[in-house]
Amino acid sequence: MSSTVPFWTAFIATVLLMVGALFTGFTRRRKVHLWLGPLTIISLAIAIVLTEQLMRHYTFPQEELAFHLIFAKAGGLLAIPVVVTGIWLWRCERARTYHQIAVFLWLASVVMATCTGLWMFGHGTANPI
Repeated sequence: MSSTVPFWTAFIATVLLMVGALFTGFTRRRKVHLWLGPLTIISLAIAIVLTEQLMRHYTFPQEELAFHLIFAKAGGLLAIPVVVTGIWLWRCERARTYHQIAVFLWLASVVMATCTGLWMFGHGTANPI
């Protein structure tokens, strides 16, 4: 069976980067935020790839998986408006409200994807080697 250490490392790194990006965004520490925001998205992408690899070693009930994928796909898709409004905000201050809304919606979907993902793994069974 594959080790879960890479997944959990990427997951924890993503959470820490997300908290840092949110903190620096709301406190308007722009220089640090312009690093942490993109690093959060990259770290999330890495965590998603590692999740896909880890899932090959488990079997999940179809209903739980389908429910989780609603939020997981929403989180992936809602990252796009975060990036777009973030670039817009970098160039134009009036984009702040749009960026905050995009971040809030993205964060809600990522938190739900995380919760449903953990719930789903609780119902999964490891495949024999």
